[in-house]
Amino acid sequence: MFEQLTDDELFAEVVRRRATNEPYQGPLGALVQRWARPSRYVISKIQASYGRGSPADSDELFQDAVGKFIDRGLDQFRGVSEQMPGRSASPKTFFLRIVKHVAIDFYRKHREELAAPPADPDDAMEEPPSQVARAVEFGKRREERAEAQELYWAAFARLQQEHPKEASAWDLYHHEDVEDHEECARRLNITVVNSYKRVSRAQAYLKLYLLDLQRESYGEGA
Repeated sequence: MFEQLTDDELFAEVVRRRATNEPYQGPLGALVQRWARPSRYVISKIQASYGRGSPADSDELFQDAVGKFIDRGLDQFRGVSEQMPGRSASPKTFFLRIVKHVAIDFYRKHREELAAPPADPDDAMEEPPSQVARAVEFGKRREERAEAQELYWAAFARLQQEHPKEASAWDLYHHEDVEDHEECARRLNITVVNSYKRVSRAQAYLKLYLLDLQRESYGEGA
């Protein structure tokens, strides 16, 4: 029934039915089902950055995101990009941003729980040495991943400041999970060739910025 409708048309139907107190679960279900696969991809990227997660988490986080989309997203979506004021944004991009924040909040909370000291200091001494060593190594890797994330976002902030056009293309293609250069080009109002060029240049700039930041980091630690 809804297969022939675009995402925008389906979303408009959901909003219309909701405003007139008609059942909207059908078009909404069809809509979010289309976004299930890219949502799980977004979740997997967040899991990789935190070094945690499982397929079971993906299902739970996806459902949580759907719930937030229904509770608040349907009222908040205005069709305008948060990253590029004046540009239009799609319902899919808006939903994937909800998925991203739900996953980040979930794993950030778990990371804080793992980092918290035990309620009873004596409990920490009950673990055998091998488990303590593994816990120390895990904590070290977690800190290294967190540091790498901080360096990346610092490099991206520099990219936004020095090369905003390349940063906008990179943000769409990698952060908002736009799946192809044709869609990037459409949203940025440029040619597909220019979309490829901007993403490629952004990648080159980011590599240079990351090297600079790593040198600065090592220099501070020396």
